[in-house]
Amino acid sequence: MKQNLRTMRQDAWTTEDDAVLAEVVLNHIRDGSTQLAGFNEASRRLGRTAAACGFRWNACVRKQHRAEIEIAKEERKERKSAKVQAQMEGGDYDHPTATLMTWAQVLRFLRQEKNTAQQWASRWRAAERQCNEWREKYETAQAALDELKQAHDQLQRDYQTVWADYRSLVQIVERARKAAFLDDSELPSEGFMYRIDEYGNLERVQTQEMEQAE
Repeated sequence: MKQNLRTMRQDAWTTEDDAVLAEVVLNHIRDGSTQLAGFNEASRRLGRTAAACGFRWNACVRKQHRAEIEIAKEERKERKSAKVQAQMEGGDYDHPTATLMTWAQVLRFLRQEKNTAQQWASRWRAAERQCNEWREKYETAQAALDELKQAHDQLQRDYQTVWADYRSLVQIVERARKAAFLDDSELPSEGFMYRIDEYGNLERVQTQEMEQAE
């Protein structure tokens, strides 16, 4: 009977144990942690299981520290707000939960975007100027091509005219050659005939002149 009483006294929660459990759990609440993490820490400090600490907290200690729990929750909110504000004002950049950009980062980002936009605008203007230059060159080349086409057409018309004149001339020469005398038997008694000199020129001669030359 005495051993059972002694065992119960060893397992019983003391006021100091409850105070340690409350302190640990309240600290975790203030820091934004979970009560389970608080139970695990309290189990290491008190030499009890985390389940036993959780049961003790829910059954007894939590009811005794309701006011402190509400205060811890308020402090958690204030700490969270302060952390967010610090991040926005250039605070903790490397914190794992830091997801917001600071004002300095926002301004730096906007400046970079502005510089990028200016660079692209400058490239666009340069490309537009180059495009205008190539358009002017194209229009100049097109005008030169049109002139060459007109000259070519004129040359073709001139060629056709010259060719027609040449054919007419050949026909005239051929008729003149046939009309010109080739030997004495073909000499007419009077009048004039045509002959071709050594230079290929067609000339008219009198019949009497031809007889004298012979």
